[in-house]
Amino acid sequence: MTDPTPRPAPPRLPVSWRYRAFVTVALAIAVAVLIVGVRATRTGTDNPTVLNGRPDLVEHVFPPDGSSVLRQVEIGIDLAPGYEGRITVNGIEIPEDELRIVPEQNQVFFMPGPDRVIETLPPGETCVSAVAWESRAGRGHADATFRWCFDVT
Repeated sequence: MTDPTPRPAPPRLPVSWRYRAFVTVALAIAVAVLIVGVRATRTGTDNPTVLNGRPDLVEHVFPPDGSSVLRQVEIGIDLAPGYEGRITVNGIEIPEDELRIVPEQNQVFFMPGPDRVIETLPPGETCVSAVAWESRAGRGHADATFRWCFDVT
């Protein structure tokens, strides 16, 4: 048989003001660290690429302008939707069969390597020229050109 008298609730332990202050300070520090971390993260949008006065045409260049890279780096350009392009490295036009073209993402890349027009990038400054055009208009109709340089170590 069960006892019909209700049992009293266990006593609540009082939460000290020190504990509350500690939790509040800890949360404030965590939020501050998160904000500093997010602000310190480089997203690559500090220096937007402008192609013939049109900042909407080029989304990214690889490697970024003015960066320092290794000799085997992949070089490329990421264009706005509806555009395609080709690249020239240090005055050498890269044949289409040596390019990695990603039409779904409007990207063109070149990776130096054996049996390529450029096997390795020479140390020092390397400059890349890109030509871009609207896919529906075709090449030669209002082509846009762009040049960027980076250091090869």
